[in-house]
Amino acid sequence: MLKSALYLFFFLALTTTLLFSCKKEEFETSSGVQLTFSQDTVMFDTVFTTVGSSTEVFTVYNTESKSISISSIRLALGEPSNFRLNVDGMPGKSFSNVEIGPNDSIFIFVEVTVDPNNLTTPMIVADSIIFETNGNVQDIDLVAFGQDAYFHRPDPNSSSFPFFTLGCNDVWNNDKPHVIYGYAIVDSLCTLTINQGTKVHLHPGSALIVYSSASLFINGTQQDKVIIQGDRLDPDYADVPGQWDKIWIYPGSRNSYIRNAIIKNGNIGLQVDTVAGPGDSTLYLENTIVKTMTANALLLRGSTVSAYNCVFANCGSSVVSILYGGNYKFFNSTFANFWQNGTRQDPILFMNNYYLNGVRQLESYFGNCLIYGNNDQEIGIDSFPLSNKLNFYFDHALLKVESTFSTSTPFHYNAIVRSTSNSNSPGFADPANNNYKLDSLNSSAIDYGSMSVLNAFPAVLNTDIDGITRPQRAQPDLGAYERQ
Repeated sequence: MLKSALYLFFFLALTTTLLFSCKKEEFETSSGVQLTFSQDTVMFDTVFTTVGSSTEVFTVYNTESKSISISSIRLALGEPSNFRLNVDGMPGKSFSNVEIGPNDSIFIFVEVTVDPNNLTTPMIVADSIIFETNGNVQDIDLVAFGQDAYFHRPDPNSSSFPFFTLGCNDVWNNDKPHVIYGYAIVDSLCTLTINQGTKVHLHPGSALIVYSSASLFINGTQQDKVIIQGDRLDPDYADVPGQWDKIWIYPGSRNSYIRNAIIKNGNIGLQVDTVAGPGDSTLYLENTIVKTMTANALLLRGSTVSAYNCVFANCGSSVVSILYGGNYKFFNSTFANFWQNGTRQDPILFMNNYYLNGVRQLESYFGNCLIYGNNDQEIGIDSFPLSNKLNFYFDHALLKVESTFSTSTPFHYNAIVRSTSNSNSPGFADPANNNYKLDSLNSSAIDYGSMSVLNAFPAVLNTDIDGITRPQRAQPDLGAYERQ
């Protein structure tokens, strides 16, 4: 009897164990399931000095009361990616049906290998990890630094990410490139100085911001210009707009200057929002090229800017947009636009003198300037009705305008060459490739400038943007280039 009872007990115990062990695990299948992560960007801190690798780790959390099954975890770039993953102890680049228990988590280790001395490696090596759960797609960004350079970047765990503050009174030299990832801020009462020959690269979506009471000083030379552009160095990206955001000078900033620089391939070259009194140069530009921008080379909003021997060119909207009044002086500068990345509606130069219902004083001067592009009308002026606060003056200039646009008012125009698509061409050397030198002997811009304009600032204007002495003949040429 006792033996039979023991058999019955073990039978019931075994049956109970089997029943519970065969119970199907419950998974959350709702389309509203969202994974949470310990961080949304994995950024590798190591500045590589030799060929090698570095590893970072982050955590994936399931906050549901049931288990979840992640149908896919994979690198967006797949097998060619510089990154490798280890998901819960399993190495690879792609994983399927990864389970996480209720209110549980898993670790994902990320490894990257780069050669900082290989100049074909991108400045910034980037990828992302794609997670698919019940039809939902989420991702984590991966960022590593691929060349030997100075990297200026935010802390991915900071509440201010992607904004970060540069060191006060930083000086950047040309011993290595400087790379900006995120929104780099020159803080109030500080300066950023960028010296001759320095190359600055900005990652997509990145910007340089100059705060109130701060200054930006760029000290290029004729022989060693400062170059500011995107971080893609392959030839296919040499003249592609939209690779970074902008240089943004905030309201209330101190005087800044940019000498002998090339700024290219962003969304907005320079956005200047400073409001200052007449004669107070918020931004001074000399021998500088700003070109190939998705929107504007210069977006000037109620600011004060002086420019000498500059080229502003090739933008998807107005090359120079002057809004809300302000105080502007342009000497021997070339404004050109032969946009090839879609239809362009806006004129090269646009000016207005009001903001909402408030009228602002506009004072703008263009001496020995050249404004020409592939649209019929390249100047737009929008004045507040019945306002007398719109003062602009073109003094010895070539202007691309339609026949109905009047340039006969002496208060606004002096010694103007009116240009159309069939007459008075400036004869640019190769505008399709951003070469705005005067190539044609028949150019209407040759010998049409005024010596009195040069005398306004002879220390700079007696030579052109390339250092060629003006004038080569009886009078200087219009624009930034003097024909030899």
